[in-house]
Amino acid sequence: MKNLYSYYFCIDGGGTKSSAVLYDYKGKILSRSKADTGNIFNDFSIVEKNIIKLWNDCCKKAKLNKNNINTKTIASFGLAGARYKEGRKYIKKNINFFGDLILSTDGYIALAATSFIKSVGILNIGTGVAAHLMLNNNYSQQISGWGYPFGDKGGGWWIGLRMIQETLMAIDGYNNKNDIIIKKTLNIVGKKDLKILNWISNSKPVYVAKLSKIFFSNKKKSYIFDKILQEGLCEIESILEYMIEEKKIKKIFILGGLSLFYKPYIKKKYSKYLNYNTIEPSRGGYNIAKKKFPLEKIINDKRKY
Repeated sequence: MKNLYSYYFCIDGGGTKSSAVLYDYKGKILSRSKADTGNIFNDFSIVEKNIIKLWNDCCKKAKLNKNNINTKTIASFGLAGARYKEGRKYIKKNINFFGDLILSTDGYIALAATSFIKSVGILNIGTGVAAHLMLNNNYSQQISGWGYPFGDKGGGWWIGLRMIQETLMAIDGYNNKNDIIIKKTLNIVGKKDLKILNWISNSKPVYVAKLSKIFFSNKKKSYIFDKILQEGLCEIESILEYMIEEKKIKKIFILGGLSLFYKPYIKKKYSKYLNYNTIEPSRGGYNIAKKKFPLEKIINDKRKY
């Protein structure tokens, strides 16, 4: 039987940035592209623009006419915030030119990229923190990933938020004003109350997350570094403990922009379960589209409390 679809357009849409890959029906990569946020919980109209930008760019790089191949293409997106129903409805309504559209969370397509169906999990430490694991009944479970400003402890935006909190305490006089992280945070958010208030009121999670670059580049000089690190590390190790001891996950893939920063600090007892080998989440989108990995069914949305 002839394959109905000739192309697979897969997006890994995270809180800060998105990456796309255009595959042919055999899984050969035809082109790649990058754009900003893919988080449909924060702003799905911006994500729509980024998806269209990625699609146009991938087609241009592959020297394909987008209007000729769109109905021959399955789009398989893993987007941060994809559990948000209003965001899903918006994307499906406005990105309606493909032959088929599959929406998953960004964590789930990373899970699908491992190609393991059982006893596998992923822990993504980036702008936010989210873990996904496969259960025996083909349901998956998400841990953390509740988003700004309530969840994702240990992730980039949370680190930035804690830096600002410590800086505000220093300004008010009951913290160490001479700490290098406080000094460098003030250089960005401003050194006077009104400027700081203006920066805070206008800052989205992606901007707060960028402060984490200062955090990790000054780790040897700062007391505050140790304080914030231990808070984030405690959360990450609690997630690992739950996955390994409670859910009996034997292999956990660690990914995300901050994963290697945390690596030296994670307790050795977890190391035999952790895999830092690079996986490409977009390949998970392809696996789902090709039915090599089950569609996302998340147990969180079925839970009774």
